Amino acid sequence: MNPARTISIGVLAYPGCLPSSATIPLDVLRIANAIAALRPSSLRVRFEGRLVSARGARPITAGGLSFNPASLARTDTDALIVPSIDHRGAADIATVLATLEREREALIEYAAGGRLLASACSGACVAASAGLLDGRRCTTSWWLAPWFLQRFPMALLDAEHMLVRDGGLLSSGGVSSSLDLALWLVGHFGGEELRQLSARMLATDPNRTSQSPFVASAMVEGEGETVERARDWIRQRIGRPWSVAQLARHCGVTPRTLLRRFQEALRLTPSGYAQQLRVERARELLETTSLAVGEVARRAGYDTQAAFSRTFKRWTQATPAEYRRRFGLRH
Repeated sequence: MNPARTISIGVLAYPGCLPSSATIPLDVLRIANAIAALRPSSLRVRFEGRLVSARGARPITAGGLSFNPASLARTDTDALIVPSIDHRGAADIATVLATLEREREALIEYAAGGRLLASACSGACVAASAGLLDGRRCTTSWWLAPWFLQRFPMALLDAEHMLVRDGGLLSSGGVSSSLDLALWLVGHFGGEELRQLSARMLATDPNRTSQSPFVASAMVEGEGETVERARDWIRQRIGRPWSVAQLARHCGVTPRTLLRRFQEALRLTPSGYAQQLRVERARELLETTSLAVGEVARRAGYDTQAAFSRTFKRWTQATPAEYRRRFGLRH
């Protein structure tokens, strides 16, 4: 009997990484191994997933969990995954990046060896901070896109896509795309059938390619101080009347400057942004509660159900009732 071909996948543990982003790929590889063991011997592959570190074989604490990784320098891997940074906003990412000099040096050396280097979600920021994404296509979480482009202008960001490969560099979108990234590696090294079967066991869609269905533009990070301040002010007044003049005074700029900066950053007016906030709030209520449409309208800040229904249809191409039916949601 032919022994199974062994593929070694490393996951780079580092202080400040998101624990789930580091461990999900390892779970996916274990599931793939269980399925691969049932295949004919000529098709068998065995994935050896392990946590590795640029800081040697010493414990690393992240998100309250302690990891015991192997030394990256002493581990031979076919691919290396850089997990997401644990963050609430872009400022957290910048803080963590400032501490990762050893990780940057290790990634530069690893990439020079011609092996596959993959990043999950904001893990792309670690690779980009090492200069590895300069002139290379990549993706990251959709809501970080403006900040990422400001911080790493040489990277060729394509934040619409869930997965982007440019030669030996692979990157994935939002945090749950760690699944997509791991499944891609399963398919790359073990074949498409194994990838599909593994996805079925995980009860996940193996064929999603775009982040667009998940984008909520009102949450996009990093459009500049004035726009950020304006967005916070509008969010606090989602159900209350206000004027552009009031908003401009709050931000310390003229109405004309405010409108220009909003258009440049969001391709929206402040009132359009407020409408988008209300629609996204309504969509969340429609998806997660059984509230009547009239109550959803009230909680989303609309004076009448009719006004809400018109606006909702303009933004989503469906009435609230049609939206619930389309996605099999509760009425």
